[in-house]
Amino acid sequence: MTDELLGRFDEVLASKGFRSRSDGMREAMRSFVDEADWDSGDGENQIVITLIYDEIGPRGELSVLQHRYEEIQMMLHLHLEKGQCMEVFIARGPNHRLREILGRIRKIKGVRSIKFISTSRSGG
Repeated sequence: MTDELLGRFDEVLASKGFRSRSDGMREAMRSFVDEADWDSGDGENQIVITLIYDEIGPRGELSVLQHRYEEIQMMLHLHLEKGQCMEVFIARGPNHRLREILGRIRKIKGVRSIKFISTSRSGG
């Protein structure tokens, strides 16, 4: 490990309020494992999906998804400015089902932007 990388790591730890390098390493390891779990076809995760869409667009199709996929635990609808809305989905379940949900959302006409974060159920 270079001194430059270690120094930058310490700067990030301080800016995020970590008490020690061990705490930072633990968080980094969790993220590393979560990413690997999501990349694998197996396993289960929790996922938060946010999407922006045109107000007169796919609201009905999004509602159908909630009823079709039991993995979707919650949806939150927000009105944004200039005729756009945001929908937030919280889902948990097998990776292949969560990927299927993302794929269905990506195909819906009028969706402008999709972002998601996932965390594995493994904890630790």
